[in-house]
Amino acid sequence: MKYQRASLLPKIGTWELNLKTGSLRWDFVTKSIQDITEKSFTDLESAINFFAVEEHRERIFRLAEQLIATGEPFVEQFKITTSQGISRWIESSAEAEFENGNCIMIYGTFQDITSEKELIYSLQLNEEKFQKAFEFAPIGMALVSSNGNWIKVNKEVCKLTGYSEDELMKLTFQDITHPDDLSKDLSLVNQMLRKEIDNYQMEKRYFHKNGNTVWVNLSVSLVWNNDDSPLYFISQIQDISEQKKAREELQHERQRLFETIEGTNIGTWEWHIQDNTIIYNERWANIVGYTLEELQPISKQTWSNLVHPEDSEIPDKLLEKCFTHEIEHYECEYRMRHKAGHWVWIHDRGKIINWTPDGKPLLMLGTHADITQRKNSEQELKHTLDIVSEQNKRLLNFTHIISHNLRSHTGNFQMLLNLLVEETDEHRKKELVDFLTTNANSLQDTIYHLNEVLKIQSNLNQQVKKIHLLGELEKVIFSLKDTIADSQASIQTDIPAELTIDYSSEYIESVLVNLLTNAIKYRHPDRNPVINIHTKTTVKYIILQIEDNGMGIDLNLHGQKLFGMYKTFHSNKDARGLGLFIIKNQVEAMGGKIEVESEVGKGTTFKVFIKNQ
Repeated sequence: MKYQRASLLPKIGTWELNLKTGSLRWDFVTKSIQDITEKSFTDLESAINFFAVEEHRERIFRLAEQLIATGEPFVEQFKITTSQGISRWIESSAEAEFENGNCIMIYGTFQDITSEKELIYSLQLNEEKFQKAFEFAPIGMALVSSNGNWIKVNKEVCKLTGYSEDELMKLTFQDITHPDDLSKDLSLVNQMLRKEIDNYQMEKRYFHKNGNTVWVNLSVSLVWNNDDSPLYFISQIQDISEQKKAREELQHERQRLFETIEGTNIGTWEWHIQDNTIIYNERWANIVGYTLEELQPISKQTWSNLVHPEDSEIPDKLLEKCFTHEIEHYECEYRMRHKAGHWVWIHDRGKIINWTPDGKPLLMLGTHADITQRKNSEQELKHTLDIVSEQNKRLLNFTHIISHNLRSHTGNFQMLLNLLVEETDEHRKKELVDFLTTNANSLQDTIYHLNEVLKIQSNLNQQVKKIHLLGELEKVIFSLKDTIADSQASIQTDIPAELTIDYSSEYIESVLVNLLTNAIKYRHPDRNPVINIHTKTTVKYIILQIEDNGMGIDLNLHGQKLFGMYKTFHSNKDARGLGLFIIKNQVEAMGGKIEVESEVGKGTTFKVFIKNQ
């Protein structure tokens, strides 16, 4: 087709009419403008009927006849109605091809100019609106010539400069512009005149008629003549003196706050809640060992990923209370993971400063402070106080034991000596002397046992070393193999081979021997002993559990004195009531504790809490 290249232009189609055959051909763009499919075929009569106005149909006929007769091309605009009933404006061009003096073909282009037509119409309608908007705009509006003379100003320009319209007409904008701003203003004006920029915006100062300085936000665009010469500038002038003053005060306040933050080494955060974006300062990232660049992209999830899992609910619950106006200020302490792997204690504070009209939070500001050193000091102090408290409790308990046991022995001595003094029968005296000897031996045993407890408290530091718990258990089981075989006991273990504890080897052996022998010694008469030994690891403790299916202990009856000295709870003739007392002191001396669960007739479970180093 003729004009094939024209069809590559946006919204420009091509057409041709073969006068020899009468066939009419439209390309796909022309068909799309007419809202018909690419495979459709249109004859000349149907094509003419697309022209919506009778006058346009007559004009296209007239122009076509003239083109065929004279070969004079044309470019005209017409209004059409598409196959879908949509009105469009098109611009059509046409040329003719002759052979032997006869026109054999006419062809041309077909362009949709609806948007351009609508724009022209809109401009005509808006011109009156512009005049009204110019006069009654809430900001200053002015038309300024290319050399700076005021052509037209509205009342707001007069108000902010203090000049009347007549006075301004005798001045240029250069006359009332602050000299520090004039060079930049003129440079931008020249860039517009050279068509390097279409418009510009700047903050500048005008001199008021009374001599004061007025800060304005100036927006300027340029209207051109048809001959491509500058017609006038349109200036929008908004008084921002108050905003400028407030901005300077805010900048001063921000600088003061920045210096305060820098001086106190505090991290800051600014949370835009609705779009979930957070702005941190560099110090916030440094507290947890990162740079801001390393944490990009940053959101609330960045913070959430670093908070200790056990602490995550603390800030979340408080933030929810802030969102629902239950509390005004947000403040809490929690742990965050440092880049190096350790935990850092954070004191987090914040407040919502902006809300939507319907009460939803918009902006929240806050600070992060590293309080790890304080927390460590508090922990050390608490640990020291716990040790002192525990030592005082043990001292008091030990004092009661000594008082009770020695009083019992001294009372027996006093009674026997009184009887010996009064007795005259030699045989009876010999019996009393034997009683005194037995009591003395018993006193010696008591002193020995009390001395053992004192040694537990005094020799701790020399005894601690790293121990493989499973290996220690296997050694104890081997040493008790005859006892285990005689009782037909079954021992099942579930302890990781790599599990180690920092403990006294003497104490852990004592704990295992006592608890295993007790499980066998106090087995149920109707069944063979089954002993299960396993561990559970928490952040603070490694918990060693030894469960048996023995006789069980009535904890309601004996629970308060279970770990007392010389306390027995079964009729076993070998029981002395020392084992549980000794191992409780050993476990507590190592910073742990021991607990028991038991049910008569079903069995007992001892839980030994070993500090997880």
